[in-house]
Amino acid sequence: MPKLCGTASSFYGGGMVTGQPIGTMIGSRMINNAQAGFIIGAVIMLASGFVALAIWPREESSKDMERTKMTLKDLAVSCHFPKFSTSRDFYKAFGCRVCMLLSYQMISVYQLYIVEDYVHQTKTEAAGTIATMSIITMVVSLTASLISGPISDKMHTRARY
Repeated sequence: MPKLCGTASSFYGGGMVTGQPIGTMIGSRMINNAQAGFIIGAVIMLASGFVALAIWPREESSKDMERTKMTLKDLAVSCHFPKFSTSRDFYKAFGCRVCMLLSYQMISVYQLYIVEDYVHQTKTEAAGTIATMSIITMVVSLTASLISGPISDKMHTRARY
């Protein structure tokens, strides 16, 4: 399985980059009826919880497992960051991902206001523009995500820590 870590990661990332634009597209369709949008969002979240429970594999019972007492010190030690001297790739990937996600979220959160104030569209026109942009974003992000994992596997490059 270590040979396919990049591919597995790209499928995980593909799910992540698909959900955000779909939510944005649904939200843009509810621009004039926010209450219905919140109700639909709540129903979708509730239903997805039940779907996850239905398809998630069951774990073995842990009642017969050996238990060890964990102290606060043990917890603190388990939460340490890897050393920079041995994990440069990890920190490069972490820094790039934080910057990418921060910039993506800033644009996504203020998209409606950007389109209304700088493109000078009405709220309804802006909602249509945002829906179109979210479809484009989803297709491009999903394509990049699904291509980059296998490329990483072929190049044998991964962040190690």
